[in-house]
Amino acid sequence: MAQHSRSTLFKGIENVSEDDSESRAKPNDSRPVRRGNLLFVDTDEFLLEMMGSGVSLLRPRWQVIVASGPADALDVLSQHSELDAIVTEILFDDSPAAGRAFIREVSRRWPDIPVFAMTSLDRDEIHGLDTAEYIAKPPDIDFLVSRIDRVIRRQKESQVRGISITTFLQILEIDQKTCTVYVSHGGRVGEVYFRDGKLLNARLDGIEGKEAFFAMLSMREHSLRVVDKCEIDGEPSMSLTSLLMEWSVREDHTKRGEENT
Repeated sequence: MAQHSRSTLFKGIENVSEDDSESRAKPNDSRPVRRGNLLFVDTDEFLLEMMGSGVSLLRPRWQVIVASGPADALDVLSQHSELDAIVTEILFDDSPAAGRAFIREVSRRWPDIPVFAMTSLDRDEIHGLDTAEYIAKPPDIDFLVSRIDRVIRRQKESQVRGISITTFLQILEIDQKTCTVYVSHGGRVGEVYFRDGKLLNARLDGIEGKEAFFAMLSMREHSLRVVDKCEIDGEPSMSLTSLLMEWSVREDHTKRGEENT
């Protein structure tokens, strides 16, 4: 079976003729992908076609984009990051290295998109990867779709809307939460770590600590997502209140400087 050389948007269970080829979505298409879309990543062309047809039957409003490997999938994501879930094999070219690296890259750059590992490898092979679930091959399509449904629903419930970063962080402090807050905008993703309501650290674009925290606070538009775990150790060096006060002073000085120019 020949491998895909590009990504394809399945149009349901019906056959697609050569005349319809221009209606298929490619990684460099400028058309936005609508919400309710899945990205399947695998070298098995027959499996990809079955997945696309099965999803079309069970969820007619969903569309499925397929990619033949991690590089192809990253091309898709660079153009269409508004996906609801990714379902990927781990084993590529007889090695799990590329699949594991792909999942780590997705977790770093697109933390809002849940990743399912659908593989013939043992469950132990995905240990340590940030995956929503392990799905053994060959998959039961009803089981797979129900699992994707559940994870997408939970993912949307974990997203925070209609509240400023500062207010939300103060709520976490008051409620003494242990969690990681992902702050994303324009492809940039920052992380703020809390344990028992105490701010431990912040990371953004390779920067850690106070400056990373201030850079996230300065994002005028952003999305927030919370994961109920904190995977770093350490003690807080400054209180959240002190940091917010310092940032407020900085912002005030910046605005005054702009007004005087």
